[in-house]
Amino acid sequence: MTESRKQSGAAKIMALLEVLGTADAAQYPHGMTVSEVARALSRDKSIISRQLKSLLESGLVSRDPSGCFELSWRLYALASRAGDQNLAKRAGPVMRRLTDNVRERSHLTVLSDGEVLTVRSESSRRSIETQGWVGRTIPVGRSSSGMALLMDHEDEQILEIALATDPAGSRKQAAAFLDEIKQSRQRQYTIANRIFDPEIIGIGTPIRDFSGRIVAALNISGPAARIEDHIPLFGSHLIAAATSLRHPDTGAASAH
Repeated sequence: MTESRKQSGAAKIMALLEVLGTADAAQYPHGMTVSEVARALSRDKSIISRQLKSLLESGLVSRDPSGCFELSWRLYALASRAGDQNLAKRAGPVMRRLTDNVRERSHLTVLSDGEVLTVRSESSRRSIETQGWVGRTIPVGRSSSGMALLMDHEDEQILEIALATDPAGSRKQAAAFLDEIKQSRQRQYTIANRIFDPEIIGIGTPIRDFSGRIVAALNISGPAARIEDHIPLFGSHLIAAATSLRHPDTGAASAH
């Protein structure tokens, strides 16, 4: 098979997936039938049937008992991982501007197995600054990033996660962690005041995808003596940077 024919086949499969992914939920509450997909794409019903069968066997679409098809959770999970990689690339310029604005190290983090994983870090190039931490994890209850990543969770769930991921922590510490998240929901940035280290303050904010779901967190951290008098200002810089990363076409926007 030639390369052009392979690309043509891939394009047709992509068009099919797009039809399922953009179907009006009110009109197609349980997904779309083979006939409905065929009509939407102006293709032969037998061809669409074979393609859907192949996608079903691959786990990329699901079918309910009535025979309606929709995108599967496996496909959403794959798309989410691809989005994480894309976000890490787009975050570079935004984080560099953020770091230049606040003159403290910035970090991009995600939840990984109940802990906070740093996937990117930008140095402030100051002689005294926090470590990079790329590839390393810390308990969610010990950082402003952990607070930001859990901002939309239910309160009881936050307590459970904080206790489960930090066995050395007390219930009192978990409660204080939850209280800080409650306060942060209004201002949209979190503060870890000397929690991870007695001389370090961290400020974090969630990064959301197009649907509003929290997918990552952005934070800055540095010596408490340099940061504590500038928390509201640094928080506003963080929010602006995170907002610019929410939409792919604005990732290069200024983070002022």
